[in-house]
Amino acid sequence: MSFSLNENQKKFLARLIWERLDEQLSPFPYARFPERPLNEWRTAFADPKSVDAANLKSTLSWQCGAWQRRDKPYAHKKLEIIAIQNWSNFVESPPDNPAGIFDFWKDKFGDSGSVGFDVAAFLCHLLSPGTIELVDTHRLCAMSDLLAEIEHDEKEVSENYDYGHLERYTEFFRQLLPKLQTNLGERAPLQLGRFLKAYGNRNTLSRVIGRSGPTVEPEFPDLDWESAACTNYDLSQISGKANADVLFACLLLSLDRKEPLPDTLTVGEIVGALPLGTGNICNPASYHYALIAMFGTQKKRDFFEFEDDSLRESFTQQANQATRDMRFYAKYSDVSVSINPRYRKEA
Repeated sequence: MSFSLNENQKKFLARLIWERLDEQLSPFPYARFPERPLNEWRTAFADPKSVDAANLKSTLSWQCGAWQRRDKPYAHKKLEIIAIQNWSNFVESPPDNPAGIFDFWKDKFGDSGSVGFDVAAFLCHLLSPGTIELVDTHRLCAMSDLLAEIEHDEKEVSENYDYGHLERYTEFFRQLLPKLQTNLGERAPLQLGRFLKAYGNRNTLSRVIGRSGPTVEPEFPDLDWESAACTNYDLSQISGKANADVLFACLLLSLDRKEPLPDTLTVGEIVGALPLGTGNICNPASYHYALIAMFGTQKKRDFFEFEDDSLRESFTQQANQATRDMRFYAKYSDVSVSINPRYRKEA
């Protein structure tokens, strides 16, 4: 079914999205839906036979917002098992078009409602990203609400989701995208997708932000040790490659962009510069532990200089405890520290 927006509708919706972008993304769970693995899977799924059970499990964890986490909803666990059990049959004789791919998985997932639709749509996108955009029920809800604002004929979206919804959403997305590229440039596809995900789920996310405050997009969601370039700091002095070392490297890369370089920072400022998801550390438990370890002396770390050395030992003791206070660093958010001079490059 053909779907179209006229030029005025495109401009109006693009302006509306641009005006609401910051508000809607303020609670967006960046660490649950990082960009890099999705881009990698789009490449990997071009050869479905190369995708094994571990890849599939990891991929579907991302889809349900449980990336690097164990708290996966039961309904998604069931569909994950079904997908893994049926993957070999699928790759033996895959459908030759996106509609067939979607129908194959929707049929396998049976009477699983919107959850089954979301997973089937996700697999359809990964297997045919050039034809179908990343879509789920939240994004369809956002499309419906936005179309209602311009009183478009197709503003109503039935809850009896089928492949036609994927096609209409894809056309909607791709007709709006050029109008947003003026302001968003090459980030337009990513930001438009995020906006629609958040806007369609805004009631739930508004409650989240009410409890925990706004989220922050990581300045460095990934770290490539080989290509990371730093003008004022020497990353080669960081001997380890564990999560605590990754966070410190990302901190140095962030500070390297500041002019002038700060002489001291508070613990709170450092934590604020390294939100969850930094360096692809998206699991909250791993992230909080890495923050504590970064301030301590485990594995001969000496990243920071404290006015009171006993605090560094307190961080070390906390990191070494099996039952630690995962927000231990918050108690010392006002404490000032400085970067160990040995990590500075000579002028």
